Amino acid sequence: MNSSLIGRFSRACVVALVLATAIVGCGSHRGDETPSFPAELASKIDEIAASSMTAALIPGMMVAVIDPERGSYVHAYGVSDIATGRPATIHDSVRIGSITKTFTATAVLRLVDEGKISLDDRLDRYVDHIPYGDVITLRDLLDMRAGVWDVSTSGALFQQLTQKTPATEWREGDFLRAIVDNPDRATPPNTRTTYSNSNFFLLGLVLEKVTGKPVREVLDDLANRYGLHETSYPADATMRDPVSHGYAYFDENPTDVTARTTPATFGAAGSMVSTISDLAEYAGKLGRGDLLRPETFRERARVQDTAAPDAALPYGLGLMVNNGWLGHEGAVLGYTADVRYLPERKLTVVVAVDHYTVPPASFTLLAPVIWSDIVGALYPGTQGEGDNLWSAPTPPVPSADELTSQLRQTLDPNVPLAQRPLRGQGDAEDPDLTTRIGSFFGKLQVEFQVKKVTRIGQSLYATADASSLGGKSPMVFPLVSSEGQWRIDRPWACAWVRMAGDSSPACK
Repeated sequence: MNSSLIGRFSRACVVALVLATAIVGCGSHRGDETPSFPAELASKIDEIAASSMTAALIPGMMVAVIDPERGSYVHAYGVSDIATGRPATIHDSVRIGSITKTFTATAVLRLVDEGKISLDDRLDRYVDHIPYGDVITLRDLLDMRAGVWDVSTSGALFQQLTQKTPATEWREGDFLRAIVDNPDRATPPNTRTTYSNSNFFLLGLVLEKVTGKPVREVLDDLANRYGLHETSYPADATMRDPVSHGYAYFDENPTDVTARTTPATFGAAGSMVSTISDLAEYAGKLGRGDLLRPETFRERARVQDTAAPDAALPYGLGLMVNNGWLGHEGAVLGYTADVRYLPERKLTVVVAVDHYTVPPASFTLLAPVIWSDIVGALYPGTQGEGDNLWSAPTPPVPSADELTSQLRQTLDPNVPLAQRPLRGQGDAEDPDLTTRIGSFFGKLQVEFQVKKVTRIGQSLYATADASSLGGKSPMVFPLVSSEGQWRIDRPWACAWVRMAGDSSPACK
């Protein structure tokens, strides 16, 4: 196992980053804020941002809230470059990962509106040798029901994302070759909804076939039509200046991975670059269906499979649909982002973060979680049942030493269940959930010491130094307030269960 999965973060680096956040974050560039935005709401956003950066060791973050009733708040926090200490700004370029899929889907749907293609077209009309390509439709690709193997889970690409110094480089043609050469990994279309980057990589090839242009030109043209002048599909690993550097943890200290993502890595599934300013403008245009016929957009925003088991779903046509919020989240090495729009209230909330370590089990406090915290604080009730409890009372916050002891006992398989001080959110479905994690940690000889405890809304984050057979790097334990107790976060627990190659009734 790579040292990025389990490890320890040096105390000196924690102190340095926390101080940088405290000093730079308070005076960070506020850009195009609307002065009328309520000060108390701006303070809530600032508090959530600062706490998230402290808990998850995030160097820099950008947030945008556009509210037709309250005004706008676009703010950058922290630093965009640890080496120089340059403050982050709202015009810093960040990689937006899978938010690229929304552009790719729009480009495809525009061709449908123009009568140049049909959603019922078979994939093999445009791309040869894809398993089940004679029955997969373009609609299947758009709504994540094509059954195409997600190449981003392959050993070769996974190595590029999880090693500090990869032995090989993922090159142009490798992605397509992996799909073609592994027909046994594919499943028949319309079996289930499964999120796959491969679907949108292939849609990029469809765009090239139909338009006769490189997908980069197609998506750049689309960004221009939207009026987004800080959004582009790079030709290589280079990003438009000024750049917010992206970071990942492979050991005790953050590694600058800004140039580790090239168009060959994810293609039309995750290559685009933008800024928080452009994303704030884009959210409404995406969520209103600009550049598409009304009937096409209605079809796009319709959830294709309401029983989908995947955590990133329900899904439309290149669009995530969650309790009325329309948009997408994205993550590539060094960056996470989330862009959403609520049509009924014309609200936009966008978050971008310049830290992402793959796989993310050690750091679950990512842009989507921060987005959810901000929305919970500002717009309670808009995320579904139970969302109005964001500011409800929570149990007492334990000290770092107390939480270290509680976590160690809870994750010790030798401690009887009844004597463990913490429970998991999924214990009702699987009483052995924490035992599974503890057994896995035991095999890796994981040791940890909590250094910082941060409460954000109904959640508690324990930032720890940790070590294992893989080495040392930071680790964050998330807990959630439930029934008057702090409980181990279910998504975090399930992420570790999957990493262990195990399964649990709590993680369906």
